[in-house]
Amino acid sequence: MIKKTCTTLFLFLLSFSIYAFGVEDKKKVDDIISVIKFKVKNDGSQIGSELNELVKKSYGKTLYFPAGVYNLTEPIVLPFDYTKNVNIVFDKNALIKTDLQLEALLKIGYSEMSTPDVTHRRFSYIEGGMFDCSNVDNGILVNGLKQLVSLRAMSLFKGRKTHIRIHVTDDFRGTGSCDTKIDNITIQGISSNEEVYGIYIDHSCCDIKMSNTFIYATKYGIVTKSAGLILNHVHILSMNTGGGLDIGKENFRKTEGIRVETGGFFVFNEVYFDTIDKSIVLAKDVNPTLILDKNIFYSYLKNFGTSFIYKDHGAVEPFQVKISNSIIEVAKQGYKIFDINPGVIGKDVEENFTFVNCAMRTPQLLSPFDLSLLQRIKGKRSDAVLVADQRLPEGDWSALGAVLASLVHSTLRIDLTDDCAIELSVRFEKGKTPRINSKISGESNALSFQIGYAVKGDYCVLFIKPKYGSVNPFISDLLGYGSFLSTPSKNRNYSLSDYGITEASILIVEK
Repeated sequence: MIKKTCTTLFLFLLSFSIYAFGVEDKKKVDDIISVIKFKVKNDGSQIGSELNELVKKSYGKTLYFPAGVYNLTEPIVLPFDYTKNVNIVFDKNALIKTDLQLEALLKIGYSEMSTPDVTHRRFSYIEGGMFDCSNVDNGILVNGLKQLVSLRAMSLFKGRKTHIRIHVTDDFRGTGSCDTKIDNITIQGISSNEEVYGIYIDHSCCDIKMSNTFIYATKYGIVTKSAGLILNHVHILSMNTGGGLDIGKENFRKTEGIRVETGGFFVFNEVYFDTIDKSIVLAKDVNPTLILDKNIFYSYLKNFGTSFIYKDHGAVEPFQVKISNSIIEVAKQGYKIFDINPGVIGKDVEENFTFVNCAMRTPQLLSPFDLSLLQRIKGKRSDAVLVADQRLPEGDWSALGAVLASLVHSTLRIDLTDDCAIELSVRFEKGKTPRINSKISGESNALSFQIGYAVKGDYCVLFIKPKYGSVNPFISDLLGYGSFLSTPSKNRNYSLSDYGITEASILIVEK
């Protein structure tokens, strides 16, 4: 009864449109076809080839699917030819499913594989509907050859493989730009512990725009092998849903928010990485440019998360990452913002990496070797070791910070009091003994201290041991090159063990 009423209301609105806007708009109304008028069942019983036969008779028109259950025995296949576009509007309560194992529920651009003139390109719209992906390899499959496909206001759920895939075959013959638009989409996988993908973008499918999208319960939120991806207002969340694999304390430990497997440029604006182990993963052999603004990392699990930007440490080729106005809430000891080969930043004289105007929550859990602590990356030239009302303990080695291995030397000024400062000139190349020259300036009679260093991989860690006198160091990078990493938090003292160092520091200065 409800289904019949919805259909009657829809047809009434169409009739009203004709009355209100005149006869000239009658053709537009005639171009909208309700599929149930052509014996396409929406009661959950199986649908055969009659639906695709209706598609072939509806070129240049829009198919409307009223509320109900559409149980497919074959994918809905839409044409590639722009002059034969078939748009689809699903009622928000139209459920598309299958009881069989199919390649996809909907395939866009896989029939009528030719177009007379590319100037005929125009958007192909698919709107609305609920897609049950539990028995398909892909919920929606888009041919990357067909440009200007728009997917909007729909939900896809229960997928055990891929929910949306934008795909080209190996004999691809397109421009490389598919210009697909994805807007107001909700994707719910079966489990973030299984090999489940939210959106998978193949090679040669560049310039995709995605907005207002929520992806959860997938192991990989978005995987892209094509550049030009622009995201706005995207939320990616790790989760289990009914029927998904739950592995207890190890849940979601290998999840990836966005995996980039190509070079080129990417813009991620207002992307929320929610309980994702590695927020952004870059394949080892690619060198993209990432512009990230107003991104968020948060974990509702304690002791969770590995890194925000990850790339295999064996990768040595330069790439670019610009992060601004973002919020990182660290939930696990040793978390890294930049989990990459330190040598890439150590050799960076073009400022390819920036981390500016960002808010860091619980910074005391951050790894002291996190490359976001570099003063140049932070857009700063100086740092206090502790907040103003604290002092370093007497008789113990306390970390001042670390110098990253680099071909360029660093000149640091360490102000111990208003009247006493130490200047250090540090040249440190990986695998070599640091060359450090020191000079004391000002009045130091009221102080007694030692300054030393220890080498840990790519880092020369500087320490101070006050013997007597009140010391609250303030460190400035005089050259501004920025190979100095401050301590993660100003609210606590960092010891040798915090940096994984067991041996005594090698003395530089003793007073």
